Amino acid sequence: MVITNDVKAVIEQAPFVPITTVSADGQPHLIVVGKVKEVRDDDILVFGIYKMETTQQNITDNGLMQVGIAATDDGPKGFRLSGKACVEGKEVLFKTEKVESLL
Repeated sequence: MVITNDVKAVIEQAPFVPITTVSADGQPHLIVVGKVKEVRDDDILVFGIYKMETTQQNITDNGLMQVGIAATDDGPKGFRLSGKACVEGKEVLFKTEKVESLL
């Protein structure tokens, strides 16, 4: 289980979610999205697509992505999730490979 119950709780509480992708020439691209749409199989985060043209291109180019989640309910907690993403229809599917505590 890559995404533990503790991480899932923060995902549910996070008011917004910053995600970073990397362009083909190595430039980071940071955006902020709304809530995580769904957690699948304890390692996949699903995001709905609203625009995200550069993000989608970066995912197509190399798939590299990081997700930051943080919340202050029950005390401050935060995590950085690293892994690979793909675009399927109107969703970004992010497969979490590593979780690091930030707070």
